[in-house]
Amino acid sequence: MKKTFLTILSFLSLSAFAQNSISEQVLKHLDNIDTNRIKAHVAYLSDDKLKGRLPGKEGYQMAVDYAINQYKEMGLKPAGEKGTYTQRVMLRKAKLVKETAKFTLTLPNGEKKELSLGNDLSIYPHPELKSVDFKASLVFVGSGFDAPQINIEDYKGLDVKGKIVVVLRRIPENLPANVKLHLGYPATLQAFAAQNGAIGVLVCNYTNSVVQFKAAANSMVSNGISASVTAKGKRASSATVLGGKIKVAGGISVAALQDLMRAENNMLDSTWQQLEKGKYVSKTLKSTISGHYESSYQDIESYNVVAKLEGTNKKLKKEYVIHSAHLDHLGVGRPINGDSIYNGAHDNASGVACALEIARSYATLPAVEKPKRSLLFLLVTAEEMGLLGSGYFAAYPTVKKSRIVADINTDMPTLLAPLESVAPLGAEHSSLQKVVETAASIVKLEVEPDPDPSEGRFVRSDQYNFVKAGIPALHIKYGYRFSNPSLNLAEKVKKWREAHYHKPSDEITNGFVWAAGKTYARVNFLVSYLIAQTPEKPTWNKGDFFEVKK
Repeated sequence: MKKTFLTILSFLSLSAFAQNSISEQVLKHLDNIDTNRIKAHVAYLSDDKLKGRLPGKEGYQMAVDYAINQYKEMGLKPAGEKGTYTQRVMLRKAKLVKETAKFTLTLPNGEKKELSLGNDLSIYPHPELKSVDFKASLVFVGSGFDAPQINIEDYKGLDVKGKIVVVLRRIPENLPANVKLHLGYPATLQAFAAQNGAIGVLVCNYTNSVVQFKAAANSMVSNGISASVTAKGKRASSATVLGGKIKVAGGISVAALQDLMRAENNMLDSTWQQLEKGKYVSKTLKSTISGHYESSYQDIESYNVVAKLEGTNKKLKKEYVIHSAHLDHLGVGRPINGDSIYNGAHDNASGVACALEIARSYATLPAVEKPKRSLLFLLVTAEEMGLLGSGYFAAYPTVKKSRIVADINTDMPTLLAPLESVAPLGAEHSSLQKVVETAASIVKLEVEPDPDPSEGRFVRSDQYNFVKAGIPALHIKYGYRFSNPSLNLAEKVKKWREAHYHKPSDEITNGFVWAAGKTYARVNFLVSYLIAQTPEKPTWNKGDFFEVKK
């Protein structure tokens, strides 16, 4: 059959993508994406009968069954566990048993001080151990970062093995928002500590008042933390607690740290001033801390949904490009204007709807146009609980992790206007930026940087867990550039979020432009298709902060 090709012009000859082309047949096929189907998916998933798709509840299971039926109808193969379309995910709510908690600080002169939970310390429940006893020396590690990429090596020259590190929370203002937010997650600080052999982390926020510390400490006791765990109770994912080698993690009040540093012949105020200037202030301390605490658990069972389209190339079909989206929302909550069902039509029924139609487009491609690499279509649970479903999959993928080459995430595209520009969040960290530029040019879309960089959204949705696993990933959001400037999409989105984000009013009747869903699905499809067709894998930019050394 004679074919005409749209040549990819975006790359120099040195680029692998310059050797590729998208056939006219594929482009015509993408015209078949049906806005009525997208609307129908959103209508079902955001219907009141699903009661907000909260993991562990009947409504979420209805969403799972709906997705599975869609994949079966498309003829996609199951890619979950044991030949099914699902991956079981245990979601754990852990709380500290306040009554049994006891902590003692032993100062260099031998004086013992009882530390009060809620006044001196705030301790996270342990995600894996119901009872923890510890005794360890303390080491002050400045801001707690082991990040030569940004010239902060607080662990340099220190032996922290088997010890508990004390951190004075400080994130340099000159860093990109995505990096700052990543460094701000408690589990990130714990990961640095664990990599250096420590068994615990106590963080002091120097700028917090006594009232703020007590409020946060009491809130932690009341609300606990969420994590995804294996059937044997091993922590898979949590932004708050690392588990594993870290036996104790939490916060220490400014007053308690001032007393500790004074006993070590240091003044906290002057240490903070030096730290603010970027000075190395880490030092081994002579004090020790011991304690006992217990955690209680409430576990619920939920599911990721995974389908597969096998690639056509004998070698490349063993590798996978993932399309992901989160299937869950907030369930039933506090009534607002008499409505207590948080339907999540935009967040994220719309992202799931687009992901389903991307999957359908792959499933119905003519055989001669099927991709060389395999595709995984992944709908994850518990994004709203802290990216727990994607974190579980990234830790325990249903295919070999080394064979996953990229993740393309669709989360709340916000289909409030015609789509004329896209912002590929995180693509600038890897070769995916050029892929998006090529895909966007094919469908005549502009590409712009993150229009809201201060939000740090690249590390606030499910692609972040793939990034931490060393897999290049992105999340395509709306850009704000428009041929009609009077539209002012930035202002429209801002007003919409203030009125409806994470509220019951996020419903199908609220502002959808369905044609934009088709455009959004097309550009996401083309991104993954270009990756699937190219022999070379996507790569991190050399020396990029998020590059994971393997």
